[in-house]
Amino acid sequence: MFNSETETLTEVRGDLVLAALCIGQFHAPCQIDPERILVRAQEPLLMALGALGLKIRAVVEEFTPAPLFVPDSELLAQAARHHETRRVRTHVARYHGADPDELEDDLGGEGSAPSAG
Repeated sequence: MFNSETETLTEVRGDLVLAALCIGQFHAPCQIDPERILVRAQEPLLMALGALGLKIRAVVEEFTPAPLFVPDSELLAQAARHHETRRVRTHVARYHGADPDELEDDLGGEGSAPSAG
């Protein structure tokens, strides 16, 4: 499924749960091992991992990223279905039984002046 040639990766050690949460926010492919996470990381992710106090270093190794749980084709299909069914509804509050002139004043309509208090 994945190509397992060697490549330059970033090894992350430390709080792996924190690291995984951070990596997930960047949607970066990663390989999760018991003592470390290997990740294909770009500069913004490296900065975020460093800011969290995690130990990072460059390594050249084979990479077998964790599989995605949903194929891209299914994600695209779901997005298309939601786009077709999305509706916008607006609700407008109206004053019932109010004089239309008072309503205009309350809403800051033309001719309304601030009251001297």
